[in-house]
Amino acid sequence: MVREIVFHLGDCKTGTTSIQSVLASQAWQSAAAQICYPARFNNIPLAKTLSVESEKKFQRKRFQALLKDFESSDADIGVVSAEHFEFVDPKVLKSAIEEYLPDYVGRIRLVAYVRPHADRLVSTFAERSKKGLFNKPLAGMHDKLIEDRLLFYTARFNAWREAFGDSFTLRPFLRDELHQGDVVQDFFRFVFSGADFTVTQPTQQNESLSVADVAMMRRLHSRIRSLGGGGKPLRQAQQALGWYLSDILASLPAVKGAEKPRLHRELAHKVVEAYSADAEMLDNQFFGGRPLMKQALAAAPKKAVEAPQSFRAVDHFSAAELRLIEAWAQLISRMIAADESHFMWAVRPESQRGPKPRRD
Repeated sequence: MVREIVFHLGDCKTGTTSIQSVLASQAWQSAAAQICYPARFNNIPLAKTLSVESEKKFQRKRFQALLKDFESSDADIGVVSAEHFEFVDPKVLKSAIEEYLPDYVGRIRLVAYVRPHADRLVSTFAERSKKGLFNKPLAGMHDKLIEDRLLFYTARFNAWREAFGDSFTLRPFLRDELHQGDVVQDFFRFVFSGADFTVTQPTQQNESLSVADVAMMRRLHSRIRSLGGGGKPLRQAQQALGWYLSDILASLPAVKGAEKPRLHRELAHKVVEAYSADAEMLDNQFFGGRPLMKQALAAAPKKAVEAPQSFRAVDHFSAAELRLIEAWAQLISRMIAADESHFMWAVRPESQRGPKPRRD
């Protein structure tokens, strides 16, 4: 039986995939303690039972399975990792712990990473674009995130601290602040409470997608959506396609001189104006008044490009290349239409696949 549980809460776009890859591969060594990580890759299905209405019916089953794994383990520390906790009410998780993991109340630690506002805006734009979830300009993503209040961090993280007190830790997703400049190293340092450890596989510092990559995927998704007629199964298949195709793109050598998605200067100033108060509050309440988020936000206009970048495929690819994208869109559409569940299983790396879906 593990003696304590560490909940890794995300946020999205803070190296969660790299952390989960090391956890799932058991690619660490430490004389101080052993880890039990029973997830195939992550605990997103578990986290969704706390916030997604259609998943709530699985809550008891998934938490009971987690408890069984932890109770039958000889490891010292149990780890739960899911970036989807970003969208979970902390009080709901606390209630679930009290109901399903009562013996661990008081033996829970939680950690989240927060990415500076401007960088998170750009990365969220690229993330949702690659999954086929967003097809408007980057400025449109800024408007949406303002409306959703996703990047007004302080209130959300204060809610975690109010629910869990000193058991909750917030870490800045800034290279100079991370242990050895690496979020994977930083996370395991937290898990092992500063004791010595070694990570035994590369920590997947893949290249981010280029502007042309994002434009290609937006075109691909647009055509698949048009050919497939829409609907929830198609959206889910497109998200799976976008997730794993972008992983392949990011793992390949970068094209020399390829332009990365960036704010343009006018938008960067709007972002600074929108989030400056939140950045200052976050620094004061979680980072001892050091201006970590404030300085990162203030630097955004200096890193910005002069004019908005184009994410239209026609501005990046020749007629011959667009023809190939169209051919792949038609072929992928046929594959999805033939069997959505098998498609979503097949696009995953073998290490992340569950049992092969059975056909009725």
